[in-house]
Amino acid sequence: MKLLEIVTQIILLSLPHAYKAVNGLIDRPRRPAFARSSVLTHNSLTFLTAALQSRGGAHDESTTNIAIDDANDSIAVHSDEMQQLRQQWSSVPAIPSISWPFDIELAHDETHKEHIQQQKQKPIKAIIIMDGFSPYHGQYLDQAAHHLYGAAVIHILSDFMTRFMYQVEKETDHLSSRMPDLDNAQEVEAWKNLIPSNMEVCGIYCESDSGLDDAEKLGVALGLYPRCHDGVNEARRNKYLTNQMVQDAGLDTVKQKSCKSLKEAEEFATTLGLEDGAENASTMVVVKPLRGVASDDVHLCSDMASLRAAFNKIYQSAVFGSATSSKHENVLVQEFATGTEYAIDVVCKDGERKVAALWKYDKRAVNDAPFVYFSTQLVAAVGEDVEQAVCEYVFNALDALGIRWGLHHVEVIVEKTSTDTIRVRLVEVNCRQHNTDFRPLTNAVVGYNALDMTLTAYLGDGSDSQQNKHQYPLETEHLRLKWNTLPTLPSTLAYGAIVHFVSFVEGTISRIRFDILNEMEELDSVMDMEVYPQFLEVGNEIEKTKDIRTDTGWAHIMNDDKIKFQADYQRLVELMAEMFEVE
Repeated sequence: MKLLEIVTQIILLSLPHAYKAVNGLIDRPRRPAFARSSVLTHNSLTFLTAALQSRGGAHDESTTNIAIDDANDSIAVHSDEMQQLRQQWSSVPAIPSISWPFDIELAHDETHKEHIQQQKQKPIKAIIIMDGFSPYHGQYLDQAAHHLYGAAVIHILSDFMTRFMYQVEKETDHLSSRMPDLDNAQEVEAWKNLIPSNMEVCGIYCESDSGLDDAEKLGVALGLYPRCHDGVNEARRNKYLTNQMVQDAGLDTVKQKSCKSLKEAEEFATTLGLEDGAENASTMVVVKPLRGVASDDVHLCSDMASLRAAFNKIYQSAVFGSATSSKHENVLVQEFATGTEYAIDVVCKDGERKVAALWKYDKRAVNDAPFVYFSTQLVAAVGEDVEQAVCEYVFNALDALGIRWGLHHVEVIVEKTSTDTIRVRLVEVNCRQHNTDFRPLTNAVVGYNALDMTLTAYLGDGSDSQQNKHQYPLETEHLRLKWNTLPTLPSTLAYGAIVHFVSFVEGTISRIRFDILNEMEELDSVMDMEVYPQFLEVGNEIEKTKDIRTDTGWAHIMNDDKIKFQADYQRLVELMAEMFEVE
């Protein structure tokens, strides 16, 4: 029986059972929401443990990005300083950090060791994972590649993360896992020559936003483009260029301008209808950096005063994830598009695109912030006019950006016009995963997930074994997704959402309402939830949620009864306001 058929039958029997069954939780006791923690298995990356534990679970910002964002200014360096750092590291050569599907250290005797050595000489597929820190993204892919595909994994650190660990965390154990100097052809060739000749590198997966530029350049340096790589294109990371390329391809986009001065920003905002000192203004504009993550420094401005404040905050600030001491010389001003916002997770295999999950955002203006996440709800695309229009637009946008491989997280805004026309416009394209622990929920609600789709896109599913001698494990054949049998657009088997716990108070925590937490966890639709550990100690500080970094926790909710699902979601939102008391 196929995996999707099994999941469908389980779903029909019991939703809570289904959530646990497809995620391996059947025999695992459910701990209270206030007792959860995250585990980091990479010993050399223990500096991230605290960040993982404090920001674990289902949030929309990867641990990597959270950990490095506040240090962005402190580690930015000029190009010549980067060369000086490489000189300091020269005593530790950069080498491929290969993780094999079989561990010789676990061999129980000499015969077993010899067998493993023989296995390492056979043809084997591999995938490169850059900045793979998260237990539910990069580390999951590492284990799944080994167990399901019998594939090797080459771990590598982006230049940004190498410097962060060296300069800020004072680590040195990681230096051999850094990238080779891509400007040094001899060093690149030496690094490539350390990859076994029987190993076929099938693609690069980059978990962090800060590593995306490095991942593109590394793929070209290793000769992966265009066989299983998309080459280098700055427009995939620059929000202005992204929209410009999509617009040049004939797709609808918001009006925008990359502004070098405040005067230029004011003049363009005036053309959009923004006024100075106007009360009850009907026109608003968005001001944001050309490169950023989540809703960092994204401002919704209703008058010139707020636009000036936003511009001055962004201008000359550090560029997120920059390889040098880059500052924002330009600030992006855009028309504010109203409507419903969607996020689309798409996996591409040599230009064939399939939607792994379609999410509808519930963002609200609270706590003096314009875009606070309350939930991301999974929705079906099949048979839905709006959702199908969204997916078609996204496919065309990816095509405009020359994206043919890998996992991508795209956000659009949808508006129904007065003539009932569906108008879709781009918000942004992220050439990495949806930064949340989406796999358990999509497994149960959709029947599969984007990470497993990414593995089958890069590593194949065994049907191409005639062309490659790679040996896929027979015992996990039933667990591998078959790319050709996956639908282009997803359906849903139930209602499901990731709920963000929003704080409406700030100050010193004087009381934690465990009675409220227990009521939340006991709701029928709540499959799993967590309150972040720092908010479970009296005396710790808490602030009002204004972005995903100031969330206090999360919940996965799922139900096949729409009314019950919506009622439980509404109840969670009501209870959020009572979780903590402060002084």
